[in-house]
Amino acid sequence: MTGAAVMPDERDVRALLNGLLDRSVTVTREAAPVLPGRDVHLVGSYVDDDGEIRAVVLCDQVLGTVLGAALALVPTPRVEEALASGLVPPDLADNTREVLNVGASMFNEGEAHLKLRDTWVVPQPVADDVVGFLRVPCQRHDLRVEVPGYGTGVLALLLR
Repeated sequence: MTGAAVMPDERDVRALLNGLLDRSVTVTREAAPVLPGRDVHLVGSYVDDDGEIRAVVLCDQVLGTVLGAALALVPTPRVEEALASGLVPPDLADNTREVLNVGASMFNEGEAHLKLRDTWVVPQPVADDVVGFLRVPCQRHDLRVEVPGYGTGVLALLLR
């Protein structure tokens, strides 16, 4: 296993999103886990140079949608339509994947070098090795993210 990765906090997430989305995003820490089970709509896994999963990011449907919409400056009616569908649309999921890809840099402040391996969007089943990762205790931060003009969703960062 390569060196230690750094767990990003709300300031790191805010700085990344403010820069990517060119808007003043609000990120606050939640005291308790905010994403159990069925509320997760988008999952990203990060691997080290040895190909081992070291971090996972979970997004609810709102955040999975609004991050992708804000990155591409999608009009509000399209976002509302997407949110009403109950799923993260493929085009917006692709944009959110790019946000998560750039987000790998947040984990790379330490000795490790993590990169985004893959993403899964409901109804796709998550890979077995990611499910296994989620079953083992690790560092976790749960965050509420408000993207002005788009909406507020939740994000969980898990790191081993």
